[in-house]
Amino acid sequence: MNVELHPWADRARGIMVGAAVGDAMGWPYERRDRTRSLPSLSQASGRFFPWQRLAGSRFRPLPEDIGPGEYSDDTQMLIAVARARLTAGNDWLSWLKRVEWPFLLDYERGAGASVKRACRAWEKQGTAWGKRADDQEKYFNTGANGAAMRIAPHVIAHHESSFGVLATDVVQDATTTHGHPRALLGALVHAYALWVSLRQPAPLAYGWLIEATLDGLKDWREPVWQSLDRSWLDAATQVFPGGYGRVWDETVQEVEELLGSARATVDDGALSAPSVFLKSHGLTWTRTRGSGTLCAVAAIYLAARSAARPERGIVIPARQDGADTDTLASMTGSLLGAGLGQDWLGSYGRTVQDGSLLAALAEKLLHPITKPLPPPSRDEADQARTNFRQALNTVERGDSILLPDRRQARAVAQDTVTSGTWNAERTQLVTEDGQNIFLIRNTRRTEMEPFTNNHSAPSRPHAHLQGAYMPVADIDRVTDALAAMGLTATRHGSNWVSYDNLVIRQLQRRELTPSLPEAQLRLAIDDTAAAWERIQTLRFEGALQRDGSAFWARIDPHLIVAVNNAEPPTP
Repeated sequence: MNVELHPWADRARGIMVGAAVGDAMGWPYERRDRTRSLPSLSQASGRFFPWQRLAGSRFRPLPEDIGPGEYSDDTQMLIAVARARLTAGNDWLSWLKRVEWPFLLDYERGAGASVKRACRAWEKQGTAWGKRADDQEKYFNTGANGAAMRIAPHVIAHHESSFGVLATDVVQDATTTHGHPRALLGALVHAYALWVSLRQPAPLAYGWLIEATLDGLKDWREPVWQSLDRSWLDAATQVFPGGYGRVWDETVQEVEELLGSARATVDDGALSAPSVFLKSHGLTWTRTRGSGTLCAVAAIYLAARSAARPERGIVIPARQDGADTDTLASMTGSLLGAGLGQDWLGSYGRTVQDGSLLAALAEKLLHPITKPLPPPSRDEADQARTNFRQALNTVERGDSILLPDRRQARAVAQDTVTSGTWNAERTQLVTEDGQNIFLIRNTRRTEMEPFTNNHSAPSRPHAHLQGAYMPVADIDRVTDALAAMGLTATRHGSNWVSYDNLVIRQLQRRELTPSLPEAQLRLAIDDTAAAWERIQTLRFEGALQRDGSAFWARIDPHLIVAVNNAEPPTP
């Protein structure tokens, strides 16, 4: 290919803006249990729309208004990686760990637990994998897609390099937050798919990207992790006694099989619905939908079959019930942008939050840095964050403020978000290069009227039971069993499901102890015979007992369900 005629800038802009568009399209549908004010699908067609999410914690949810086209933590991290490369040049990794990740904690919009845990570790300890065994186990068991979603800036920066050079940067970036091979290989596979798409002349053939990624197996499977820091390698050996390499090779095999399944599904053409592929491969299951390798392959699959209709390629994952919608749509959008440029994004590309900044970052990443800034020392970075947080307490609308990443920003809006007796301050900053940053802070309970002692007995408080939590060892198995008995979950989160006021929560590994008490759930079913037949198909060997029309089933080591006939309705 004639390099001079290659539309590098258009493809690079397509990657960055396409990722943000997918993120903004999918974010409203990611956590439907924490989302409000969504329009109908017909009303939302062809445009971004305002909506409301519940920010804050589970116990202190705060309603936050989200404007049309605003993006989540996926694009925030994408910009952070680009900024690290453009600011510090070859020292981008130090800048990322000392500046960007600790600062992300102040303004992230929906970052996952593993990413936030790693950011806190870089802020306090100087390493994400830590020294304690339990910290290392958490880190190395993190195989989610938080690494893959953000590696596009490395691809653009290495658009004319070999994939081996790019792979080194991708793995160094990924290991700042994730340790499991599923996360690292997810990032590598996504990077490879972006890299080959960026270099492929248009038009892209139907299904081409899957074949190209399979052909590149010898490149993306390389154990680049072997060149990582000695402390990382030692910690990995402690967590994986059988060897990190063994788990790596097993995960490579998983990815190869997934790509083979994607190829077979694409070969079926119109006979195969994308939603069927996503559901059958775990992209809508609570425990697997955020897998780095699954999301990387799913994005390749969606992009490979959507080159002729790219808009549909991101609408499908953005609306897929149960999926990690924002990340999957973002990764798909970046792949389509790599192969097609940015024109197909249309009004979405023109109205997505910070679209001009994303396009400018993409163009700058194509060219080497001439005067990079040296990364600050840990003490200097700590002081910069302290100064920023102190200044934020007194900033007023129109004031300027220096960010920890050394950019100047201006406060353009301030308001209060309130929920019940809780409220918090919300500040919107716009940086000198055009990034909008939203910060929710100083969450506190509203002052209540002081109690006056008038020597009379205090009035009796009025309360009602909101619900109960029930811990289990295998939440997917439990929900399958309850569904077989006719009980449908009303809401779900990353590690829990609710049935009206009953919330069933997945226990973490450290919580699984023999002393944990078991619970019993009593169900009244109008057709116990049918429920008995259905529950038997799930093969709870030795855990089912029947007494006439009633029966009980141990569907989890910590949960028994007792079933009786429903009482007939009162005439």
